[in-house]
Amino acid sequence: MRRILLLILGVILAACSSAPTTPQQTGPVLLEEVVLEPTIPVPTRILTPTPSQPVPTSEVQSPLEIVTIQADFVLVTPTLPPSKTPTSTPTITYTPSITPTPTVTVTATATRPLFPTSVIIPITADAAVALPQVCNSTWFFLTPAPANCPLSPPIASQGVFQSFENGYMIWVGAQDAIYVMYNDGIPPRWQVFRDSFEEGMAEDDPAYANAPRPNTWQPRRGFGMLWRNNQIIRDRIGWATMQWEQPFSVQTQVSSDGTLFISEPSGGVFGLAPNGVNWQRYLGYSGF
Repeated sequence: MRRILLLILGVILAACSSAPTTPQQTGPVLLEEVVLEPTIPVPTRILTPTPSQPVPTSEVQSPLEIVTIQADFVLVTPTLPPSKTPTSTPTITYTPSITPTPTVTVTATATRPLFPTSVIIPITADAAVALPQVCNSTWFFLTPAPANCPLSPPIASQGVFQSFENGYMIWVGAQDAIYVMYNDGIPPRWQVFRDSFEEGMAEDDPAYANAPRPNTWQPRRGFGMLWRNNQIIRDRIGWATMQWEQPFSVQTQVSSDGTLFISEPSGGVFGLAPNGVNWQRYLGYSGF
């Protein structure tokens, strides 16, 4: 552009200096008239702005080609491909090596099958705790203490006691009965009989006046009558070991299980089980 302007200015200056000279004038002389053809304007080139240098990044960009097209065309700008997102590089972790353990080879041996065995678990029985009984009546003795309660209060009456070689006889006035206890172990172990003696009857029998063994005697009165009239009783119980029968105050009491308790003069107690099956003599009881 500057060159064109300078060329035009030079042409103008040359024209001015080429006018015809006369002898009367002084100055520059026109040597040749030059006619300039009209200048054809040079098309103006539109400069495309230089794209700025992209800042380098970690993304990879596809190169784009810049194309200059005519004004009546539509410029289609291609869409840039999606950038690749960098992925983190995995860190290598050291894996410790495992030393293999020696393998034990098990040799199968023939075994016989095991059958289930039954286990008996003992069951402990609950211990029965005896609760103290509350009886309506009390026993006339302290020992032995019966397991049951008495059916009624004790009955006191006149009584007679006499010992024999193989047993005892007790007369209970309230019952007018004679109880005979045998020591020979033959059942029945004890028996009870009605007293048949009446006042005015003979108290003994002279036929039995001579006892076969010393310190033995024939019983008298009610004991003697029962003893003389019943040979089985006489043979089982033997002769009396006391010359005279011993009167005392007797007490009797019956348990709820049918056991009869009879006191004796020395402080003992006879316990007679039901039906004559057995009897027991307890010495040294404490009475009331």
